[in-house]
Amino acid sequence: MMDVVDVTVLAGAIDDVNQLSQKINDLLVGSVMSLMVVAAVVAAWAKTKSVVSAGVALVGGVALWFAVMNAAVFRDSVGEDIAPDSGTAKSAGAGYSVVRVIEPVPGDRR
Repeated sequence: MMDVVDVTVLAGAIDDVNQLSQKINDLLVGSVMSLMVVAAVVAAWAKTKSVVSAGVALVGGVALWFAVMNAAVFRDSVGEDIAPDSGTAKSAGAGYSVVRVIEPVPGDRR
């Protein structure tokens, strides 16, 4: 049977592993994302020799990096922002859909 001391040591070891894995994750995400942004800017510059296209690649890469770093915030806010009854056909009422039926043109054999 496990003693109280054993449980405390095990909990400390689990906490240490969680902290280490979080640090490794942050390092990998930071280094891989920065490498990808630099690669996108260099590729855009090499292909077009344009400062504007390299700038657009930089802005796009930074925006993607921001989205990756804040993915949990975006995931959690989606349920709050989108209501199930927020459709455009409000006059039809809840549970109804607006359907448009298109009849075939006589003589048209497509």
